[in-house]
Amino acid sequence: MRRILLLAVVLGLMVGLSVTAVAREAKYTFYFVSHIGPADPNMLWLTKSIDAIKKVLPVEVIYSAPEVFSIEKQRELLEAAIAAKPDGLIVPITDPIALEEPLRRAIAQGIPVVASNIEDPRPEPEKIPYLTYVGGDEYQTGWKMAEYVLGYFAKQNKQIRKVVVGIGHVGHVGAERRAQGMMERMAQENIPVLKVALTEEPSKIYEVARSTLEANPDVDVFWVVTMLATPFVRKAIVDLGLQEQIALATVDESPMAIEGILKGYVIATHSQQFYLQGWLPVMWLYVYREYGYVPPSRELVGPVIIDRSAAEEWKKRLIDIFGEEQYYKLAGWEE
Repeated sequence: MRRILLLAVVLGLMVGLSVTAVAREAKYTFYFVSHIGPADPNMLWLTKSIDAIKKVLPVEVIYSAPEVFSIEKQRELLEAAIAAKPDGLIVPITDPIALEEPLRRAIAQGIPVVASNIEDPRPEPEKIPYLTYVGGDEYQTGWKMAEYVLGYFAKQNKQIRKVVVGIGHVGHVGAERRAQGMMERMAQENIPVLKVALTEEPSKIYEVARSTLEANPDVDVFWVVTMLATPFVRKAIVDLGLQEQIALATVDESPMAIEGILKGYVIATHSQQFYLQGWLPVMWLYVYREYGYVPPSRELVGPVIIDRSAAEEWKKRLIDIFGEEQYYKLAGWEE
């Protein structure tokens, strides 16, 4: 009940501000220090939602991320953001050990922190004391994808012999949690799961995927938990003539994932509703700074499993966000 009342108050404040905030100068400056950079299409969900909320609230939001995934570079950007003494920080906790010291230092300096996209998975006494987490439950992403795949095969009266989980961003705690969810759900069915590191380089992704499948001819499911690796895994499957045997699944509601489903290359993906992961952290930092309201400790906005039955609806949603030209540019599949 408390949460419902709190959200009602926040929504009321937002409605009141929406008419006047566009003409105001920024009252607060927040930094969003991410791991999702220009090489990842998912960055557009975050930057577009941030641009939208900046039209509603009197805030400036500076988004920074490495060109390619790097926890070390994310920490460097975080140090720079802290040095700028912002009114708040939004940070995906890609590695709680690597990011713990600077974030605890920022919080001790009075800078409120919101975790977005990836949370600190450790128990409460050990967890970084940020205000709230906005994002999906990565463990549940793996668990729910496992249940979807099990149902997909059951409808065809087929048994799954082995599953491969491919991780592109090695050391990414969210990817590891996804893999764990898949592995533990499959373990209940006595189905072995092989976890492999796909690296960041396209040619190496292909080589690792191909060699893994050649060494494991009983693989029936390949789940890629970092979306950009998916086309290279698909190529390895096709080159080995295994597209009728292996069900390929991926992650995130990107144009690449949705078009992969519509083309029949991919059986399912998931959404953690990236747009909300840009909007809600900014909203909560503003409400906390301006009115002193403290958000709930977790704001889960996913996972939502997407398959062929929902892909067209998601395509329309993505085209509304990105535009048709950008959507097809980001789809990324070679015919």
